[in-house]
Amino acid sequence: MLPSLNHIILTVALQALREGNIHHCETMGFTYDEMNLLGCLSINDLITLSQAPLPLVDITIRHDVLQKLLASSHEENRRQEQLNRAVRLGGSIALMNRYFGVGSRETCARRRLLGVSVPNGRTPIPDEETDAAIWHQWQKISGRKH
Repeated sequence: MLPSLNHIILTVALQALREGNIHHCETMGFTYDEMNLLGCLSINDLITLSQAPLPLVDITIRHDVLQKLLASSHEENRRQEQLNRAVRLGGSIALMNRYFGVGSRETCARRRLLGVSVPNGRTPIPDEETDAAIWHQWQKISGRKH
């Protein structure tokens, strides 16, 4: 059975009171008299109030805020997908930092999470023969002659 909204509100308020966070209870809308009464509730009183058929609070949907949050959520999901794709394609730590603002720690964690292995150290510099072959291939692909 899911806890009722009343139960959740009362539990949060009692926890805040127990921690001495009266300001939190004020922002929830409780008066000082109500806070004093809540602090004196027995377990039976709490159960009775929690099971009351009338809700203690009214909830309204702020549609403008919901729309902004949904858009923000979609953008963040898209960003995460782009980050993961860049990692899967072998994006370097420098690239991840420059284009996504992600540090080496997060890049390495993503690599581990996605099962991407990257050899340690610098990328080896090709020998002269391999370098020439790469250059000729590039000329052929790009249609350039130098």
